[in-house]
Amino acid sequence: MLKNIYKYLIIIIIVIIFSLAFTGSHIVQSVDDLAYTVALGIDVGDSEDLKVTFQFTMPAPSGEGGSGQSSPSVIDSVEANSIDSAISFMNAYVSKEINLSHCKVIVISEEVAKRGIAKEIFSLMNKVQIRPDNHVIISTCSAQKYIESVSPSLENLVTKFYEILPRSGDYTGYTVNAELGDFFTKIVCTTCEPCAILGNVVDNGTEETSGSGSDSQEGEKKSAKNGIENMGIAVFKSDKLVGTLSAEETLAHLLLTNQLKSCNISIPDPDDESKKIDLFLTSNHTAKIQVSIVNGNPFAKSHLTVNAKIASVDSLSKDTTPKSSEQRLKKIEESAEHYLKTLLSNYCYKTAKEFHSDIAGFGKHAIHNFKTSNEFDEYDWLNHYQDTFFETDAKVTIKSGFLLTGT
Repeated sequence: MLKNIYKYLIIIIIVIIFSLAFTGSHIVQSVDDLAYTVALGIDVGDSEDLKVTFQFTMPAPSGEGGSGQSSPSVIDSVEANSIDSAISFMNAYVSKEINLSHCKVIVISEEVAKRGIAKEIFSLMNKVQIRPDNHVIISTCSAQKYIESVSPSLENLVTKFYEILPRSGDYTGYTVNAELGDFFTKIVCTTCEPCAILGNVVDNGTEETSGSGSDSQEGEKKSAKNGIENMGIAVFKSDKLVGTLSAEETLAHLLLTNQLKSCNISIPDPDDESKKIDLFLTSNHTAKIQVSIVNGNPFAKSHLTVNAKIASVDSLSKDTTPKSSEQRLKKIEESAEHYLKTLLSNYCYKTAKEFHSDIAGFGKHAIHNFKTSNEFDEYDWLNHYQDTFFETDAKVTIKSGFLLTGT
């Protein structure tokens, strides 16, 4: 009898819980009532402090278009004193409530970045709808122009395009995967400085290189059918933009920070410096960094180990004996090692002496020189980084040399 009473009580409690959970007092908001922002652009305003650009996705009209048709979007801008005010103003202009949960990229103009963006970054991180994996892009032109120039040709959804485009650095070495949460952390960090993706708009589909990269890139034309390109790094000192790195210098950054998976490089042919040899590099993620304090100044040693395969060579070796092929491979390895050592050294001294910004995080390897965190804080690593001396080394192992023997 008692068991039946307990049984009925449990059933009644369950019914009450479900009744309360599904009552009509809860407000259900339809997705049709929301305007989803996929990209947010921040520029200097004409009459206000900021000009904020919103890119919204629009559902394709039913019965129109197919799987090959790109999803349409709407771009609109508003000027305000802050990002929060801009969102409030835009909510008053559009017919739907703005939702930022699907935002993929934060595009900030170079002009805004140079004056400092801590206020904007903190404001974005304080929003529940903004995800910390949003990509941070610093545009050399206005953020509005950058967003308006995006026209994906291989993706139907602009959200998917924004999601995968900045990650091309994994297999090209030309850009970094800079996320909002990581950027925020490094602004307040005492061992490193933040960096972001460097974005640019390419007019008429082509742009002539400036020659700031490798010699093999000088005078060449780069095509960009999407109208934009993400190539290089925007370097920050605290929250202010202090300079940019080329695609080649970005490769050095990715190697030192163990972020590179694979890429192609062109090195001088050791037998004929007027020619180039293309190598396909695969990183072992084994960059070793040691930092010591010598006479009050930092001394950083870095060693890099990579594997490579010969992708192409201008001319095959005429002498195809095993001994000659082995000697030829040895020369190519030495040429590749010299190329990487020079690349790493130039990158390190540029970030230290010119930008005074430790975006590679050498400070994390310097902490062991101090007994307490207070000693490290008193040393003020971020302001001592500019006094650092560097020693770089690289070991390249070429696994395949079949092109050299003609087999």
